[in-house]
Amino acid sequence: MDIIVCVHNALEDVQRCLGSVVSHTSPPYRLILVDDGSEAATRDYLSEFAQRHDCLRLRNEAAKGYTLAANMGLRASSAPYVVLLNSDTVVSSEWLPRLLRCADSDPAIAMAGPLSNTASWQSIPRVEEAGDWATNPLPQGWDASDMAQAVAGCGAPVFPRLPFLNGFCLLIKREVIEQFGVFDEENFARGYGEENDYSLRLYEGGWSLAVADDVYVFHAQSRSYSNERRKRLGELAAQALARKHGQALIDRLAMRCRHSRVMAGIRARSTVCPDRIRLRREGRERFAGKRVLFLLPAADAGGGANIIVSEAQRMLDMGVDAAIANLAANRQDFERAYQGLRLPVHYFRRPEELETLAHGFDAVVASIYYTVAWLRPLSGRGPVLGYYVQDFEPHWFSAGSREHREAMDSYTLLPGLRPFCKTEWNRSEVQQHTGAECRVLGPSVEVDLFRPRHERVDGRIVIAGMVRPYSSYRSPAMTMRILNQIKSAHPDEVEIVTFGVDEFDPSFQNLRPTAPTQHLGRLGSPELATVFDQVDIFVDFSTYQAMGLTAMEAMACGAAVIVPAAGGTTDFARHEHNALVVDTRDEAQCQSALERLVRDATLRQRLGQQALTDIQQFHPEGAALRMLSALFD
Repeated sequence: MDIIVCVHNALEDVQRCLGSVVSHTSPPYRLILVDDGSEAATRDYLSEFAQRHDCLRLRNEAAKGYTLAANMGLRASSAPYVVLLNSDTVVSSEWLPRLLRCADSDPAIAMAGPLSNTASWQSIPRVEEAGDWATNPLPQGWDASDMAQAVAGCGAPVFPRLPFLNGFCLLIKREVIEQFGVFDEENFARGYGEENDYSLRLYEGGWSLAVADDVYVFHAQSRSYSNERRKRLGELAAQALARKHGQALIDRLAMRCRHSRVMAGIRARSTVCPDRIRLRREGRERFAGKRVLFLLPAADAGGGANIIVSEAQRMLDMGVDAAIANLAANRQDFERAYQGLRLPVHYFRRPEELETLAHGFDAVVASIYYTVAWLRPLSGRGPVLGYYVQDFEPHWFSAGSREHREAMDSYTLLPGLRPFCKTEWNRSEVQQHTGAECRVLGPSVEVDLFRPRHERVDGRIVIAGMVRPYSSYRSPAMTMRILNQIKSAHPDEVEIVTFGVDEFDPSFQNLRPTAPTQHLGRLGSPELATVFDQVDIFVDFSTYQAMGLTAMEAMACGAAVIVPAAGGTTDFARHEHNALVVDTRDEAQCQSALERLVRDATLRQRLGQQALTDIQQFHPEGAALRMLSALFD
């Protein structure tokens, strides 16, 4: 690896940059310093630095401009990979291996660049402000390493493709330089525009450019040039770029950058990175060492189980020993549904075994109405007893039935039981019908899994709906009717995707669509995240939702959603702002809302974009910390 740093004065920036490179870059690499006519103080510093660190130092006695300086470095380079790094940057731990991993993730990638505070389309959390590129100052009390750590810790990278990469930090493969040569010195001699020209040359040559979205390099916006000169150079570069490549192509590719759903998701996630890190640290300070056991008698992956697994795993990040207790009969199916689970799972055959299993835990949490009774032997014996209420379960059963009575009694069955729920609606239902008071934790969704990963390329509008024939409140028949009608009305524009039940289940066969529909059966969370990555609209026509997890998952992927007004969806969905919230008792209103989203692309895109931004605040760390507070404060 050759790292080329071009320098023109701005000594303090240069010292910070080179200091960060030496501190955070592991060999083997070679540092090539190109001194482009710097004054004495910077010149002498570079000379001394090069001797001390065995760098190759090149110098122009008179400044020739960035492009010629960069090309000097490129021509002196011979390594398989070259990094052009501005002298006003600060790198952090693992920056180079992660950049390299991005570049090598696909042989079609020619160049890779990181995220930054000010790097045009690679900027996070904002791209523009007040009609100019955003500067995005670091959060108060943070340095570049803090932000880099937060970015790297917010989920696996997806390496989005962009037609343009900012030149402040570019990794270029040697074969690309051999094919396309160096920067255009004739049209962009003074700098500005040279990296856009190179990006366009590579794009027209069939190569891809990728963003290493697990790398953050701070960019100080160099003081080598004044703002006025920088603006003038930018204007001249834009004119030269248009003459060479045509303004139409430039505008089309710039629009791809501006409307990238994947980059929008990355920027949205970055807005809550500082808060998520803060909550993890707070959780450690307050609750590290606590032991919490969740009673989760689940076989398949489902909404309520997914939420518990997600939030319990965040407790692990807070130093809490969180674990699951499940029935031995569910073991095979559960482990198939939750492969790679970080949580320890303790299996038991009979509820009577829980008294022994729970020994040493500070809290034991029931997760469904009948598991509350399993806690009775532990009452008054030491551990805090909690109940994670995720619906008002008496609604599931006929009044007067044994299950209805048992569900109704569960909220007040044990003295000292600490119930908590997701939404204000759920709290109100429990309080109104039973007198028990639940602490509201707030909605949560696994934002590290549900996120945009690929750009939408198919021109058709993909509409997804969950169909659960055995859950009447989910309105399976009405859902299928509306989806059939919309497909019949727009046969060439719309693609319908359904999921939620095995395709050959007799109850689903009774609802078979008359219009062409792709039914995907039962989906685990990873499969559903893949589906939502390519969905434009998600519909939930349930009569009510206690929270509405699946809609939140779709929103986190940038889809426009329709959700029921009844229930807890309004804790995260705002009508006409980030969703359409409808009275699902009115089939015509549901049909009209979906028709509107199909016909109005602007509305569809606006709602999806806002949903993608808003849903980030419902990360699992917040709910996990509030649950620990509910149990132990």
